[in-house]
Amino acid sequence: MDRRFAIMVLTLGLSACATSDARMLDEPVVRGLHIAQRACATCHAIEAGDATSRARRAAPFASLEMRHTVGLEGRLAVLTSKGHYSMAPVALTIGELADLRAYIESLHTH
Repeated sequence: MDRRFAIMVLTLGLSACATSDARMLDEPVVRGLHIAQRACATCHAIEAGDATSRARRAAPFASLEMRHTVGLEGRLAVLTSKGHYSMAPVALTIGELADLRAYIESLHTH
């Protein structure tokens, strides 16, 4: 009886951890989300369903403005290194920029 209970608890625990959102299974996307939460969420709406950013000029990550992903990595590098409007520069590594780009692009695959 105890073994069946343990198996049931383990199964339920694993199923609770599983996500139906396939984009969250991609490690760069997950890292990019964490970077966005840490470095961008103060001003930008970073979630897929969030259409209103806290800062008036900060484009929501899921907006049409952010869908133009051609050159996004370069734009992110410039914006984070030099700032933009009232946005202060944000120090991100090349790897972090790539992960952030992967996260932003994942919002536009739905």
